[in-house]
Amino acid sequence: MSDAEPGLRERKRRATRLAIQQAALRIAIDEGLAAVTVDEISRRADVSPRTFFNYFPNKEGALLGDDPTLPDDAVLADFIAGGPERDLLADLGALLVHSTRELIEERGLIEERQQVLRAAPELFTRRMESMKEFQAAIERAVVARLEGAGTEGGDLRRRSRLASLVALAALRHAWWEWSDAGGETHLVDELERSFADLDALVSRSLA
Repeated sequence: MSDAEPGLRERKRRATRLAIQQAALRIAIDEGLAAVTVDEISRRADVSPRTFFNYFPNKEGALLGDDPTLPDDAVLADFIAGGPERDLLADLGALLVHSTRELIEERGLIEERQQVLRAAPELFTRRMESMKEFQAAIERAVVARLEGAGTEGGDLRRRSRLASLVALAALRHAWWEWSDAGGETHLVDELERSFADLDALVSRSLA
């Protein structure tokens, strides 16, 4: 990807958000979930509790990190208006690329967060619920696109659900590839590659 580098203010915002998450996870790993408090997270991240709440609503939010969400703007409207003349999977890939741009892309957080989630079923359940909500949002967007294109038939929602699940599978694949990569790869680049690989597989199977 060739996005413009973020400005100083944005880099500082991302660094603070990252520091808060790192502090929360390290406390949970080193001392257990009971030791995780907003005050202790703020102390370790060298921010005030007031600053903490500018980034996360509670300590669970800092432990779980950012969930992907669909953009509520012209990008989503363009996807819905895509119609039958554009490739649905390719457009889904572009939509998810847009959705993941704002996620903090720190490899070190992935392993630590997985370790915490494995030890905290309640947090793992919340993460699964948030991903289920994201899948439902993708499904609704696909339904709106197909309905707008005049697609008919009782299996419209069935196909939309399948498309949303395939999209999430590609996103998961991109996360795995990105977290395993030893170089300076970008999550967005890996997501684009995953959808390109998916398109190649589907095209080849239909040829």
